Amino acid sequence: MEKKTKPARFINAVPATASQTNNKFWNFVDSGGDSAELQLFGTISSEEDWWSDDCVTYRNFINELKSLGDKKNINVLIQSGGGDVFAANAIYTALIQNKATITATVIGLCASAATIILQAASTRRIAKNGVLMAHNPSVTLYGSYTSAQLAKLAEVTDKVKESIMSVYRDRLGKTDDEIKELMNNESWYVGQEAIDNGFCDELIEDSFQNSYTDKNVLTANGIGYNFKNFVNTFAPDEIRKKVQNLSKTPQKETGTFSNTPTTQKGNSEMGMTPATAAPAIQDAAQLRTAYPDFVNQIVEEAIKAERDRLKDIDSIANGIPNDVLMKAKYEEPLSAADLALAQLRANNQAGQNTLNNLTDDLANSGAGSVGTVPNVGNDGGSQQKAEQREAKVGGLVNALKGDKRRGK
Repeated sequence: MEKKTKPARFINAVPATASQTNNKFWNFVDSGGDSAELQLFGTISSEEDWWSDDCVTYRNFINELKSLGDKKNINVLIQSGGGDVFAANAIYTALIQNKATITATVIGLCASAATIILQAASTRRIAKNGVLMAHNPSVTLYGSYTSAQLAKLAEVTDKVKESIMSVYRDRLGKTDDEIKELMNNESWYVGQEAIDNGFCDELIEDSFQNSYTDKNVLTANGIGYNFKNFVNTFAPDEIRKKVQNLSKTPQKETGTFSNTPTTQKGNSEMGMTPATAAPAIQDAAQLRTAYPDFVNQIVEEAIKAERDRLKDIDSIANGIPNDVLMKAKYEEPLSAADLALAQLRANNQAGQNTLNNLTDDLANSGAGSVGTVPNVGNDGGSQQKAEQREAKVGGLVNALKGDKRRGK
């Protein structure tokens, strides 16, 4: 079967992939009474698996949720580094629309997109050594893109961020600027810090045993969460130390967090190995680092376009005031065509003003009311010539007033 590929994927996750036996990241436990338990462990998947033909979607999640029937309480246990934003948004919506009272507990890690699902709970709890992280979404790219397509992806990524902020806004008690700042800074919180910053409501003192047993594995309540596959640095060292210090039995440090390339299975048909998989792009600096040749091409094209614009303006500069040229070149940039049109309109307006002034001057000069007095000794020919001159002046005034074409 031909493997499926995607050109872009919006994610909000720590730069790691949990080791999961399958792509299903949830498990419903129905005791048969009024309550049920939902375990969210692992990476939140999108509609199709990124690397294989397996299809485990959030739609399956919604169907299983509905199959529980009417429950009074649903207890959600979260140990997830995040994942697909759209899948997390769909699960969040499904939970808030459910009639049951939702209580969510962070037993180990709740990062990125997983924090969206956490906010669906009326009561949000976290272990005293539980870890929560919020940051900006990113998009993973595969394939070839034009500068316009990349600009559009940046615009869509900003909209994805707004969707996450809309969830945070309802629960964190923070302003939009404060939310943007914590996301921009990639904020990490341990236990009480998550409560202080509005992500959780209650602290669990004794129920869970969390620790980092080695540099790759976070053990939460007896369940290991493997972060062996790193793309970038995972958690800051100070966060790991806080978890160790708050654990019932602090673990001996065995090393710092790994910062090695991912070892996920690649897609051979895409012509990619894990080492060459495209990195997530979050800003212009990362784009330049990841695709220097592509960025240089964009810059060169922009420089050429600007040079051509200035050259075209110089070719029509004759008769255009210098201050107008400088403004069009540097202060309020215009193309040569736009500048020519603007100058034509300005010239037409100036011509109309001149005609209006000339008409007013002629009309106010009194030429139209000047009479003729024959000189003694002159014949009637002088009288006739004076009348002819008066008629010509009056005709010129009327012509200037009536010629509408010259004002257009």
